[in-house]
Amino acid sequence: MSFYTSLTGLNASTAQLGVTSNNIANVGTTGFKRSRADFGDIFATSPLQKASSVIGQGVSLKQVTQEFSQGNIQFSANSLDIAITGDGFFPLKSADGLQDIYTRNGSFFLDDSFAVVNSAGHSLTAASVDSSGKADLGNLAKLIIPRTTNGDARETTEIELALNLPADAEVVTKAFDPSDESSYSKTTAVTVYDAAGNDYLATVYYVKTQRATPEVPFNKWQTHVYIGTDKLDEFLQQAQDSGEGLYVNKYGEVAKESAIPPEKIARGVTKLFNLDDLQNPSGSSPATAAGDPLVTALNSAWKSGLNIAEELDDADNAIDTPEDISFYMTIDGSATPTKIDVSHLYTSGNTYTGIEVARELTSAINKAFGDERYFDITNFLSGDAGSTFFSLTMRSEGDTDDETVTFTFDPAGDGLDAYTVDTLVAELQDQIDAAVAGDAVTYTNFANVTVGYDPVLQSFTFETTDQGLEMEVSSPVANELAGTASTASSIDPQTGTWGKRIIPNGDLLVAKKDQRYGTNVTFDETTRTFSFSSGTTGDGSSIKIFNEDGVTPISAAAAHLFGLVEAEAAASLTPLRGIASEPAKLEGNAIGINLNNKFRVDSTNKTFVVTVDNVTGVVEIPEKEGYTAEEFRDALEKRINALSDAFGRTVSGVTVAIGSDALGNRRFEFTTGTSGNDSFLKVTGNSIWGLANLESARGTTSRWLEPQQARDSNGFPLYVNRDGLETTDPGDFSDTETQDLWSPIFLDKGELTFDTSGKISTPQTPIRLQPTTIGESGATLQFAIDLSASTQYSSPFAVLKQEQNGQPEGDLLGVDIGDDGLVSASYSNGTQKSLSKIVLANFASPQGLRQIGDSSFYTTAKSGAAEI
Repeated sequence: MSFYTSLTGLNASTAQLGVTSNNIANVGTTGFKRSRADFGDIFATSPLQKASSVIGQGVSLKQVTQEFSQGNIQFSANSLDIAITGDGFFPLKSADGLQDIYTRNGSFFLDDSFAVVNSAGHSLTAASVDSSGKADLGNLAKLIIPRTTNGDARETTEIELALNLPADAEVVTKAFDPSDESSYSKTTAVTVYDAAGNDYLATVYYVKTQRATPEVPFNKWQTHVYIGTDKLDEFLQQAQDSGEGLYVNKYGEVAKESAIPPEKIARGVTKLFNLDDLQNPSGSSPATAAGDPLVTALNSAWKSGLNIAEELDDADNAIDTPEDISFYMTIDGSATPTKIDVSHLYTSGNTYTGIEVARELTSAINKAFGDERYFDITNFLSGDAGSTFFSLTMRSEGDTDDETVTFTFDPAGDGLDAYTVDTLVAELQDQIDAAVAGDAVTYTNFANVTVGYDPVLQSFTFETTDQGLEMEVSSPVANELAGTASTASSIDPQTGTWGKRIIPNGDLLVAKKDQRYGTNVTFDETTRTFSFSSGTTGDGSSIKIFNEDGVTPISAAAAHLFGLVEAEAAASLTPLRGIASEPAKLEGNAIGINLNNKFRVDSTNKTFVVTVDNVTGVVEIPEKEGYTAEEFRDALEKRINALSDAFGRTVSGVTVAIGSDALGNRRFEFTTGTSGNDSFLKVTGNSIWGLANLESARGTTSRWLEPQQARDSNGFPLYVNRDGLETTDPGDFSDTETQDLWSPIFLDKGELTFDTSGKISTPQTPIRLQPTTIGESGATLQFAIDLSASTQYSSPFAVLKQEQNGQPEGDLLGVDIGDDGLVSASYSNGTQKSLSKIVLANFASPQGLRQIGDSSFYTTAKSGAAEI
């Protein structure tokens, strides 16, 4: 028995030596974990034996335990050698794919199927990953690393080219030919790829076509794209501003899409309008009615000065009355023909040049169509009978005997509110003449009095040939209309005026809707014609000249003098189409009083100096306590529109409004009735009204052009179809339906435009090329070229950037395995691909694993299932 006990000791020593020898033998085995022999003593006894006297029977080997502690990490040249820091096992699949195997040996390589395996042929399993590298632990499979990027070739869809095209390049005038180097300025080439990864060399030719000038401040280059001998055609490209498409209307106005109501944009088939064709707009023109050329003799007479009365009293040009030289007009669609009374040209007996009579006609027309008002004297009669307007008193110098004529009207009579300047002057003259005729002795001094009205001074005049007389005007009560007060006011014997501004205060002579402003008549000695031009521009501008009923021919006298066509009822030219011009607008500064309360106008703030177009005058607001803002505005507007000058030119159509500035301060706002570049406005008044030291304002003549539809090389008009392609087929296009809509504007295909500073103006987006099948390969290429970063500076030609987004197939260059187990492959086409993520398996009791050699293990019931 003692021998057996000793033998167990020898066996145990042998076992321990064997374990140690195995550990030493595997010192170079990658991933090998040393073993430890665990022993137990042998003790046997029976229930009848005394335990304290029993001798043990030796030692036995209980188990060989694997130690899975961290070993040393070594570096290798193999990118697929992997080490585990800490606990865990690589999960493997047996060669037949049936067994799950686990190891800490990270020596791997690729087999002939590009799977990652170890020396025993066991495949490494890994988790699939998404684009961000996140692992799906529920989806483990063999780790495969493909040698090439089959299926990852990418077709070229965009090329980025940033060039500097030399500013001093000569303009090329020859027709472009890719085989003729003298027909283009520069070239660049870039490799592009089709969907299968096949490469092609695309050549871009650059031809300078225009040098900037003061009239057209743009340098232009034309591009042509070829692949071999195949020309790639460009798609139409809509012009843009700040990323928004540009559109044009029938007047050549250009606007961004956001500035146009959606229902005003033409959809479907449209005319093709190119941006380059929308250059150099001209000023919008008014409608003009021009007479026929005058006979040479009459033209010569107009040049030197013509006595109209003598001309028309000639036997060949007999007329019945001076009225025969008058005529009727409608302007800008006014509904009622308006009489243009120029009979004074005949009755005055004066001599006029053609330029002077044109000025007289201009004044007569603008007065007839202006905003002149009636005199309403209804509320200005006083006296015992309620019929006295005012009185005029005359006396010889140094004489105390007065002669007085009191102007009276029937308070119950009609028409007291409808006197014109002329009819009221005539009524006052009639009452003077009646007084003299009734008692010439009493009214001796009145025999030579002539009543008139001075439109410049805005005052009635009482002129007399006897300069030794004294005159004064008075009324029983203050009379604002007649400019008198209850105390007498003297009349200047030299001018016949008494310095009181008196303007018509009644209704308008011409309804507001029929008023027209700024009509102009000119005489051209070269063409021997009188021309009548409307004061407005645009489609609404029109002018017609005819007799009263619109049918009867113009009188022989008017036809003879002004070259109007006697046989026709109307002499009018179709207006040049254009855009309505803008009036002059003047905004005052903040008003210095509270307009919500009533305020006073006195001698310190009643005077304004106003210039409207070519008429300058002084406006005085009647002094008064308790004006409201509206009463003051109305008085100022009416008095501005009553201004005239010594040449008979009048002011009409000026509006005065009370608005607010950005801070909410109230201010006066003035707008002329006339429009265009010749429209002028300046107002100066007391600073309390915010009208001190204001700059003048001018109107603007709108500019326009008629967009020209693009044509092909054969002269056929071009359209843009629903697919955005140019075509000569109008399809369902309707010019009538689209006349008032905005149509898209396109750039010339392939054209680059640079401003004078060298920065690119167009295109702002890539030039899209139409799909083209190349040669016999059957490959179809379609891409865009982005040249928006290009410049045209004085430096030499240079390629600043050249990139394209296509790629061919790629060969595997290397594999990178991150610390987190992410496997990434790099390929020769520049791509990198995340393939999988290597995972680790852990066990509840690794010592329970079954060792199967090659540093590999199976799971057992003692180890528990693997946890990934």
